[in-house]
Amino acid sequence: MMHKILLISTAILTISLCTSCSQSSKTTNMKQVYKAQDTSWKSLSLREKIGQTMMVTSDYYSHKRIGNDTLEQFFTKYPIGGFFMAQWHFSYQKPEWLVYETFIPQIMKEYEAASEYPLFFSEDFERGAGYNYKTGTKLPVEMTLGAAQDTTLAQKYAQIVCRESRAMGFNWLLHPVADLNMNPLHPLVIERAVADNAEQALPILSHQMNAMHKESIISTIKHFPGDGATIADQHLITASNNLSLNDWYATYGKVFQTLIDEGAPSIMVGHINFPAYQKEKINDMYPPATLSKEIMVNLLKKEMGFSGVIVSDAMNMGGASGFYESALENSIQCFIAGADMILWPPLEYMDSIEARILRGEIPMERLDDAVERIWAVREQFDLLNKKETITTPLPENHSEFVEHTLTELAEKSVTLIKNKNNTLPLSPEKDSTILLANISYNDKSYLFEPMKKELESYGFKVSIIHDLHLHHWQWRWDSLLTYDKVIVCFENKYFDPIGSPLLKDHEAYSLWTIKDLPTDKIIGVSFSNPYYNTFYLKPNPVLINAYSSDIYMQKAVVKLLMGEIEATGISPVNLDHPMMR
Repeated sequence: MMHKILLISTAILTISLCTSCSQSSKTTNMKQVYKAQDTSWKSLSLREKIGQTMMVTSDYYSHKRIGNDTLEQFFTKYPIGGFFMAQWHFSYQKPEWLVYETFIPQIMKEYEAASEYPLFFSEDFERGAGYNYKTGTKLPVEMTLGAAQDTTLAQKYAQIVCRESRAMGFNWLLHPVADLNMNPLHPLVIERAVADNAEQALPILSHQMNAMHKESIISTIKHFPGDGATIADQHLITASNNLSLNDWYATYGKVFQTLIDEGAPSIMVGHINFPAYQKEKINDMYPPATLSKEIMVNLLKKEMGFSGVIVSDAMNMGGASGFYESALENSIQCFIAGADMILWPPLEYMDSIEARILRGEIPMERLDDAVERIWAVREQFDLLNKKETITTPLPENHSEFVEHTLTELAEKSVTLIKNKNNTLPLSPEKDSTILLANISYNDKSYLFEPMKKELESYGFKVSIIHDLHLHHWQWRWDSLLTYDKVIVCFENKYFDPIGSPLLKDHEAYSLWTIKDLPTDKIIGVSFSNPYYNTFYLKPNPVLINAYSSDIYMQKAVVKLLMGEIEATGISPVNLDHPMMR
């Protein structure tokens, strides 16, 4: 009898433990759901609710005029919930003595003081605050993280961005870019992306996003349903994700679904359509995600179970045009289709949404769904109640942390594509004179002064030239032959200039000039587009991808040229892509 009781007890214990393990496993793998426990949003007025769905540009002077020279009265008329603090918004009207580093944070404090509720303050800062503010750090592009394949560095990268953002008062970043650069001719994604495949991109994006949340910054993964598959720039025209459903679920869908499951609080939808999924058209065209209920509601909210905030991309972009009669109507229809937060709507958006709700044209449930989602994110990031200050001081060791992190990132990400005949390392004895040939649409030769100084410190004689084609057509071409080595420094980062990523005009002529030099003289280093070297300089003996022209990467390239570091970077993109052959 005792034996039977013991067997039964053991069986019950085993079942209990297995059940517990199963429940624990489910809990561990549970999708994070954003659901507001605080219900105070229900007591907001209609215009206050609408204001929560608006992320307007910080047109400070215009807002003060609307409020009869006070922001308090402006908020009485337009109780906005969030501001995109566009530094460029003030460049045409600020007095010369004003400094952005102090001016913009002061404006943010004024907005916060005048508002009844805590405000969202957002920016992109994809490469850190340093490209907008001198006090910030100029970070390398996201693709360096993909090349380094180091999740700890991804976390530290996010910490730098977030801590410098918090020090100024920002609490919401439209970052990180979760696109995949699957088409090497895409003009915008390129090195903004971590990689061209989900396997390399996901660990980096996941650690980066979660590190942002630990720093109390709201992250935004973008641009759903995924950019980089075609060659369209959504700033100019409606882009397209032209993958089949199966291919999409295995790539872009996998990236976004994983990040949703891990707690992404906001997702930016792009001006990108998805023909394999969509059935409904507007004006005989598939609308972009920003205007598609199929994509935002059916796919993202329902099928993928996203409970956070859908943020639109800027509604004044060319990719949203052609479907409705104005930018204002685009913003309204974007909200109706399922977006919860509209980026850069005109103030008239509030008046129009209010009127249409009161007329019964827009159901109140659509607004309440958006506000409750926004409120849940506020609750998660402690933004329900105003605080004494919106800024957080930088840690005392921040400068040292930045220096160490970015030096390590540069040295781990620099990628040696080719070193034929063991051309490297260089030496001042056999390669005494070096020309840094800057190949870029706009003159970027000044950017490579750090590299010039680094090489000179080893004893090389170094020159920098932009517009090399002048040597070919107007000057003595054979003067270039006097250099022992010509290091081609490609620097055409995304959106600079806007348009095709391939070389054109004088930069193409400059390349032509270089191609006439003996191949053993040429070393190709791309400080931007990772496809340039293997597309333009395939016959040359040394090819290096550096992805970014920041000072840390320039120093890492010199160390690689001198044989002081081993190249461990792994190309995050397929350099033998059929389109680049």
